[in-house]
Amino acid sequence: MTGSVRSAEDGEPIVGATIIAKGTTVGTVTDIDGRFRLNVPPSTTWLVVSYIGTETKEVPVAPTVEVILAASEQALDEVIVVAYGTSTRKSFTGSAANIKQERLENIQAASLTKALEGSAPGIQVSGGTGQPGSGASIRIRGIGSINASNNPLYVVDGAPFDGDISTINTEDVSSITVLKDATSAALYGARGANRRPK
Repeated sequence: MTGSVRSAEDGEPIVGATIIAKGTTVGTVTDIDGRFRLNVPPSTTWLVVSYIGTETKEVPVAPTVEVILAASEQALDEVIVVAYGTSTRKSFTGSAANIKQERLENIQAASLTKALEGSAPGIQVSGGTGQPGSGASIRIRGIGSINASNNPLYVVDGAPFDGDISTINTEDVSSITVLKDATSAALYGARGANRRPK
């Protein structure tokens, strides 16, 4: 059998839609023109057609079928990505401040450290030593250790960043999440024990 899959919004073909013979593992995907060809087992009477962002639809088997998929109206919860997986905003128990790209774009700052200043509660930025080229000092909710380092742990794209945070261009940052409580120690171990930002 053959068929095609199109979008209900604009009538355009959907590339990569999944078509499966119901109750079996026999299936295929649509090509660049939204068309598909499938050898359906004789016992199958229904096809299951699905695509990301659309509602799944069941259609009866016929020599030629044309499927129209409507957009899914299901709302998604805000998701927070943490070191051990993902969590929804409602179930996340830690204290996290998120600074979005739109806010960073509206701040005229020479460096990322200056852009962080005043962006979220609990972040203290000082000018450093005053020596040319020296980076600013950042503290998250004050000083947490007497002898050990009080510098924050920076995690960039999931990997610890040991360089100077001022070298990162503010236009290259999509968002900044600052973890401000003991959650950061649970996520990143001893290096995150001083309530360090992510």
